[in-house]
Amino acid sequence: MQNEIVIRRVNEKDMLTVYEQICELESFEFEIKHFENIFFHNINDTNKLYYLAEDTMGNCLGFISCHIQLLLHHCGKVAEIQELFVKTEYRSRGVGGKLIGYIEEMLKELDCVSFEVTAQNKRLETHEFYKNNGFKNSHLKFTKTIE
Repeated sequence: MQNEIVIRRVNEKDMLTVYEQICELESFEFEIKHFENIFFHNINDTNKLYYLAEDTMGNCLGFISCHIQLLLHHCGKVAEIQELFVKTEYRSRGVGGKLIGYIEEMLKELDCVSFEVTAQNKRLETHEFYKNNGFKNSHLKFTKTIE
C-alpha cells in the first residue's frame, strides 16, 4: 500500500464495491436488489455521507457512511456513523482513523453538534478503535426486531 490515502465521495459505479464490503462487515450476503435500491437512494441524499478510502493506485481500502439528522433532544444536527469497514489487510494502518477524521471535518462545516457511533457488544476491538479516535462510551443502545 502506498503511504498516501485518498478519500473520495462514493458514486454510482461503487455500488458493488460497497456491497462486498458491507456483506463482509456483517458476515451476511444481502439481497443485492434491495441493497442496490437503498444504496442509490442514499448516495443522492445530502444528509447521508458515503466515502471510500483508496490508495494512490485507486485500490479500495475501506468505506464509511454517516447519516445526519435533526434531533430535538440535541437541539441540532447529529451525525452517526452507520457503517465503517476497512479491508482486513489494511487495518491498523490509519485508514479507519483517516475516514473518521475526514467526515468529522465535514461535520464541523455542516454545524453538527454531535458525532455518534454504535458498535455491537461483541466487537471489543472496535470499541477500543472508537475510543482511540475520540469517542466516549456514554450510552447503552437497546434494539428490537420488528416482526
